[in-house]
Amino acid sequence: MSPPKVGYACGVCPRCGRKICRPRPADYAVCDCWMYCPLDGKKMTPYTPDLTPSTYESDKGLDVVMWHNSPSDHEQPYYSKQKPVEVRLT
Repeated sequence: MSPPKVGYACGVCPRCGRKICRPRPADYAVCDCWMYCPLDGKKMTPYTPDLTPSTYESDKGLDVVMWHNSPSDHEQPYYSKQKPVEVRLT
């Protein structure tokens, strides 16, 4: 029988490099860097697509997860296809 895991486990996100620590016995954590715009670092808002087929251009699918639309920052909305990143904690 192995001893119980106590204390904190830490790991580094491979996408953003942030160090994440969680109380044990956690082996994995999810980094929230996928929720931030890679262009300016501001938090994006969840995007719920309008399922009307005529709404979408052929190059954009229904797999859009987050979007950022700020007239002062960008001329067009930024559509992110990033997914949450699992970080292995040791």
